[in-house]
Amino acid sequence: MADCVVTFQPDNKSVKVELGERILNAAVAADVFINSVCGGLGKCGKCKVQVKGDVSKRDSELLTEEEKENDFVLACESAVMGDLEVYIPEASRAAKHQILVKSKEIDLKRLTPITRKLRLTLPVPSLEDNISDFERIKRGLAEQNIENPRISASLLRNCAKALRENLWDVGATIAEVNGTNEIVNIDSKDSIKKHFGLAIDIGTTTVVVSLIDLNTGETISTKSNYNKQIVCGEDVLARINYAEEEEGGLPRLNKLIVETINFLIENLTLDDELCRRGIEYGTCKDDIIGIVAAGNTTMSHLFLSLDPQHIRLEPYIPTVSLIPTLRARDLNLEVNPEAVVYCVPCRSSYVGGDITADILASGLTKKEELSLLIDVGTNGEAVMGNKEWLVSCSCSAGPAFEGVEVQHGMRASMGAIEKIALTVLPKENGMEISVFYKTIGDIKPKGICGSGLIDLLAEMFIHGIIDKGGNINDLLSPRIRDGIEGKEFVVAWAHETSLGRDMIAHKKEDGEIVMEESEGKDIVITEADIKNIIRTKAAVYASCSVLLKSMNHTFEDLDKIYIAGGFGNYIDLKKAILLGLFPDVPLKKYDFIGNGSLGGAKLALLSKDMREEAERIYKMMTYIELSVNNMFYNEFTSALFLPHTDTNLFPTVAEQLDKNQG
Repeated sequence: MADCVVTFQPDNKSVKVELGERILNAAVAADVFINSVCGGLGKCGKCKVQVKGDVSKRDSELLTEEEKENDFVLACESAVMGDLEVYIPEASRAAKHQILVKSKEIDLKRLTPITRKLRLTLPVPSLEDNISDFERIKRGLAEQNIENPRISASLLRNCAKALRENLWDVGATIAEVNGTNEIVNIDSKDSIKKHFGLAIDIGTTTVVVSLIDLNTGETISTKSNYNKQIVCGEDVLARINYAEEEEGGLPRLNKLIVETINFLIENLTLDDELCRRGIEYGTCKDDIIGIVAAGNTTMSHLFLSLDPQHIRLEPYIPTVSLIPTLRARDLNLEVNPEAVVYCVPCRSSYVGGDITADILASGLTKKEELSLLIDVGTNGEAVMGNKEWLVSCSCSAGPAFEGVEVQHGMRASMGAIEKIALTVLPKENGMEISVFYKTIGDIKPKGICGSGLIDLLAEMFIHGIIDKGGNINDLLSPRIRDGIEGKEFVVAWAHETSLGRDMIAHKKEDGEIVMEESEGKDIVITEADIKNIIRTKAAVYASCSVLLKSMNHTFEDLDKIYIAGGFGNYIDLKKAILLGLFPDVPLKKYDFIGNGSLGGAKLALLSKDMREEAERIYKMMTYIELSVNNMFYNEFTSALFLPHTDTNLFPTVAEQLDKNQG
């Protein structure tokens, strides 16, 4: 089919696509990200773009008449029919994300990485010593206590050449694959210095890849980006539905995550630091020989191109939890094709390898003390236990905190309000409410991300702007008004924001096209938004409460609470407690571990003990399914107030409220 050139503005990025390709898919191919909350189903209206050129489009009720007149279309429902120029308004753009790459550091006493590089100086064959090349390699390895290694057919075919080109003095890379030693590479003895691995955090929204020197344990470079699968849906259920319902859905989802990882690998191997090392002893992607990936169960399935549909169907059974060690060639990863790929084991459909990695990074299974781990991301997971036992659960927690189901909510990206403080002063005939905020990137705001929403609700609650049920009180302030969906509170006035402010082409009556700046919009939070956020925080708190009560414990019994994940890292802890998201216990008990998924993947990459510990965690962890748990429903209902129906559970919050009222 004929190639069409699609150019995306203001990025000025062009890509060739086949005739009939959707604009949304063309954007992914051009490495341009357009919002698509519904996964390209034409339901959310977030992917509005303005086009110039030949395009096939559907008439959508999500577009206004003015937008239609000015050639706006939904990117997910419009096909490229010729060369095309596409302008992406700011409101439709997935901006640069604030991605957490740091994690708690655990000092490994010794390195036992997923692969080992050994020097083999082998005797030259002779009429007297006439065993085969492979037997000669095995004999040399046996002298280093490696017995009966296996080897792939492709590597065996290359043995004769590799041994003779290197004059029988070679480097052998060995990996323990599914309980058996395997030879995964035979090359120059100098290659022993070039021993690299990857730790990968496969998130639903973002992907992080770290390049690690397996000889020293040093992190050379880390890169991150959006998971390209976001064009197929925001959360795991949307991805599962896409895999099941769309023709070619599963292969496309697999292709998108592999493309994301390969893009990051390419950027890692072009990194300045690696280039410096390259001058020293030469490096390339073929020197990456070991990989550990951690992701939730759905992301792990899509990475491996496994059908995920049974994850969402009762009794919620994944295809695999303890994933066999694979090879890079089987997954189309652009590294050494013989590289071993270890996936951190998943416990259940909704407690995945990312949580197992969190537990590794926290170190809680090495301690006697009773600990609780909470990971609030696109989903919310909680784990409680110590070195002897673990119990876990999962709840749908992330959508509101990631901007979904909140009118002006957004991901933690450029222009997102991430911190908020309010002052409320009485004045004649009403109240004067001032809003102070900080945005990511210190630019004009265009929405509010999760940490900002926590701040906002906490401030509104403590100042009496909302009541315990999340209803907005009428304080006779210009910031409080009636909106389409009931009462709303103005966080930022239109003149302060960049929301809706774009240079848009408008057609005049004579047909002339002129560029005009569209008007800005107020950023507000509605009562419906507030109720969605309260439901989300209630689910997180209730899931933790169920774990504790199931094991006859209370929050006061906890010695430590670990908070994992990017969202948790940026939360104001006091305000999260004020809302009832986290339990009201002394702040010294809390420990933020950062990106535990990446940190745990690094540990598993560098330590056999940690890989064995990951599998012990998988075996010892009990999973509680909350969707059929009556206790969860009761706990959830009780938590649907600020901070909770039982204020005795939040003594410091009650004290603060009494002080404010006094």
